Amino acid sequence: MAYVLVMGGLALSVSFTLGWALWRLGRVALRWLTGGTPSGRSKVTPKPRQRGASRSAAPKAAAKAKPASTKSTKAAKPPREPWGLTRWLAGCHSLLPLASLGLMLYALGRIVVFGLDHRPVEAPSGFAGLVDGLGWAAAILLGLAVLSLLARWRCRD
Repeated sequence: MAYVLVMGGLALSVSFTLGWALWRLGRVALRWLTGGTPSGRSKVTPKPRQRGASRSAAPKAAAKAKPASTKSTKAAKPPREPWGLTRWLAGCHSLLPLASLGLMLYALGRIVVFGLDHRPVEAPSGFAGLVDGLGWAAAILLGLAVLSLLARWRCRD
């Protein structure tokens, strides 16, 4: 049973990785053949906001209101440009799928370790350490995926 679970997890991870790589390669090739942008992301130009009739009422209300403090009247600083590491993390869209794959493999490994502990035959000595290492790798990937999501939020246009 443990052999089937371990080899099934290995086959699942290899087929998932190869399928994901072929899917991305196919999308890039399709864009290249249809004449799309090379990076796959087109720049979107923001539309100017339409201002309606509320604009004429705003100066009258602003004239009646007094400024609360001198700090609010100062010009706000423009937002700074994100660092290079932030832009790189925002571009890494593969961290979340890799983290979820690592977590699934870790969960499968924990089930296998539980099953091996309840067998009358001695379990391999390094397998539990391997599963622990896989758990730490999955936790690091999950942390990087969260940072990637925050970087995408910071770099949004």
